[in-house]
Amino acid sequence: MSPRDVRQEIALPKFSLNRRITVLVLFATTLVVGVIAAIGIQLELFPAGFSAPFLRVYVPYNDAPPKEVEQKVTLPLEAELSTVKGINQLVSVARYGYSISFIEFKQSTDMNVAYREVRDRVERAKVEFPTEVDRVFVQKFDTSGFPVLVLGIAVDSEAPDLYNLIQDQIVKPMARIDGVANIRLDGMEEKEILIELDRRKVAANGLNIYQLAQELGGDNFTMSSGTVREGPNKLALRSIARYDSVDALKQRRVGPSVRLEDVATIRYEEAEKDYRVRANSEPAFAVVVMKEGDANAREVCTNLIARVEAMESDPRLSGFDTIVLFNQGAVIEDSLSTMLQSGMIGGMIACTVLFLFLRRFRMTLIVSLSIPLSLLIGLTVMFFAGETLNILTLLGLMLCVGLLVDNSVVVAENIFRLHRDGTGRRDACIHGAGEVALAITMSTLTTIVVFLPVSLVEGPGQFALTRLAIPVCVSLAA
Repeated sequence: MSPRDVRQEIALPKFSLNRRITVLVLFATTLVVGVIAAIGIQLELFPAGFSAPFLRVYVPYNDAPPKEVEQKVTLPLEAELSTVKGINQLVSVARYGYSISFIEFKQSTDMNVAYREVRDRVERAKVEFPTEVDRVFVQKFDTSGFPVLVLGIAVDSEAPDLYNLIQDQIVKPMARIDGVANIRLDGMEEKEILIELDRRKVAANGLNIYQLAQELGGDNFTMSSGTVREGPNKLALRSIARYDSVDALKQRRVGPSVRLEDVATIRYEEAEKDYRVRANSEPAFAVVVMKEGDANAREVCTNLIARVEAMESDPRLSGFDTIVLFNQGAVIEDSLSTMLQSGMIGGMIACTVLFLFLRRFRMTLIVSLSIPLSLLIGLTVMFFAGETLNILTLLGLMLCVGLLVDNSVVVAENIFRLHRDGTGRRDACIHGAGEVALAITMSTLTTIVVFLPVSLVEGPGQFALTRLAIPVCVSLAA
């Protein structure tokens, strides 16, 4: 080995020994920034931002047989969707009351662009849909579609105006919490006015059912009626025609001497449902809470649980029984704490094994301290790169625990060997690290070379492998 190579190899140890204050300040800065990053980094169960190469288009067409759904909805929709770029497979299903189209895209497709193109084709196809089809749902498959909290609430069926009570005392207070994007009620529907016409009575009074339905639908409306200027003032007009009560609707004349209640049964209640929600063997409803994309799931769940606890002391909800069916924040804490405990146990075992072989407490302590320092540097880079601490990134950090010990053991053992052979402490540190610098650098790079190209693999696995490779490569390089 040439003298120039030796000088290059011992440059870093010599700098560390000659500039002890500088190295101490750098060490303290790294430690402080790493602790701040470890505290401030967001916790998630799964890394956000993943979009599977699939889209689903759901078109409800109530009370239509499968053949009619196919002819009037599925085929026009397929004709438009087939023009979207990057489609690998398109499968459509027409069933009673709805049509579903499953779209699989090629691996290199940008799903954000694909989603916009599908929405555009759906708008084109809606021109050919029947007038009864007023909604089309385009759904993506990503981690943001998982709810953060699901509550099962057994209801007091005798409570008056139950729907509005739930909206005012449960849904709206939860919706005001920071990070909550949407709240859905399953099992609790708003009451509707249900009009069931008697065909024989309608025919006996010479009425047309279709015309009667059109008239009733046009009676209850609100619409803008323009503006009126009066001097410097501008007044907005709005036409409102609404029934104030069910009795007013019953008394509506549908013929010269026929009222609506004479030919129909009118009820104000929930529409017929094909599902039931129960909790603790009692009729119930489910509150499904979705978070905003960049919100911290654990903080949102903590605030929601605090609101649920406050809700239980509300006398207006005394007859309700609340059960937490799913809490993503608790799942995140349990999963991450389990992995952290496993990592800590692994680190303690590694330190114990080192002490048994080295039989020197000081050297074992030095080697062991290199592990958290390198992990803190990895967390710092993840924090400023916008990554989160989730199952994948934490798994990558846990993999580093064993890998980081190797280099430290080799360097420390070589320094101790030179010092034991009579070399001074300072020279032993410089030459001991210099002799193995090339070896440990190459061994570290071989590990990084394995993990880094894996993150460049195309396909759905690229997202997960990238989240796994970032902490491993950064911590090893540190």
